[in-house]
Amino acid sequence: MIRLRLYKARERQRVIDPADLEAVYFAVDPETKPVFEYDGVMVWVSGPDRCRVERRIRGRDLHLVEAGTNVLPRARGLEILRAPGADYRWVHSLDWRWGAGDYLDRDRVDVFVRALDMQPWAAPPGGPVGLVHLSYLMWFHNGAMANGAAWPLDYCTAEQIAAFTTAAVYFELDEIADLIGRLEPDDALSHEYRDLSSPFGEDASLIRDALRCKLVEAAQDWV
Repeated sequence: MIRLRLYKARERQRVIDPADLEAVYFAVDPETKPVFEYDGVMVWVSGPDRCRVERRIRGRDLHLVEAGTNVLPRARGLEILRAPGADYRWVHSLDWRWGAGDYLDRDRVDVFVRALDMQPWAAPPGGPVGLVHLSYLMWFHNGAMANGAAWPLDYCTAEQIAAFTTAAVYFELDEIADLIGRLEPDDALSHEYRDLSSPFGEDASLIRDALRCKLVEAAQDWV
């Protein structure tokens, strides 16, 4: 099954028939942040003429490097989707380094761990902006998944709730930002938040897709 995920579009997920793959692949708008997923390989169409290819093996995030770069021609992504099991040069996404393709290449799992380990309101001034925003967003997310979306109303200050909203806006997750602004004591928004934040059958999958984009588009915010 070929799956298309679009975290910046109203229709967040589609199943693509292999016969339609080429037409859909070249028609999709990069501004919707499209990720094609097939047989463990993810192809992110990151620009009109370029893509990045990733996969996860035994708990390790890997990216594909060809000709010294992990920024590939868009057409190459289609070729890889058609033969995901071929022998490619997969490279571990090393933490905290500048990678091939002139952008910060980060192990997203490690970034999530760092964000969860820190208390964002106690972060030192001048810390990585992106990491602080991710920490706020994941504090809200984990609390919402465990205790319901309204949990900040009982445990957080108005400033902290505002920071949750700011973090969602930073990641261009406007629907999550809007939901945080509508929190009610009766917790009526919990199911809406779960459907919104994890639409691809994986916890926080929408946030992870947003993080993938921010690491590329705002690399200076993570150092």
